[in-house]
Amino acid sequence: MSDVSPFQFLQDWYADQCNGDWEHEFGIRMGTLDNPGWWFEVDLVDTDLEQRVLAKTSAEPGPGRWVWAESDGQKFSSSCDLSSLDGALRLFREFVESGQADERRKVFR
Repeated sequence: MSDVSPFQFLQDWYADQCNGDWEHEFGIRMGTLDNPGWWFEVDLVDTDLEQRVLAKTSAEPGPGRWVWAESDGQKFSSSCDLSSLDGALRLFREFVESGQADERRKVFR
């Protein structure tokens, strides 16, 4: 992996998808959870990742910490605790770069 942060990777990936059409119908959504935590969804339709499926993957990187991710081939979805957004974004990066997000890899600091 390069030295680009997971958030910068997401920004760059989004910019690469913007072609004058895609961004008008698809995109990335992010928000907060009331438990508390984070969630984000990335549309995969009309990208090189469309139809790439990921079974629900989960990890607990420490006490009170959790993250999960999955893809149905149309969307990549992830949610995590307050302190694991960086790790969740790293799972998306792994999904993009290798075709799968492997929770056994060290994606958390």
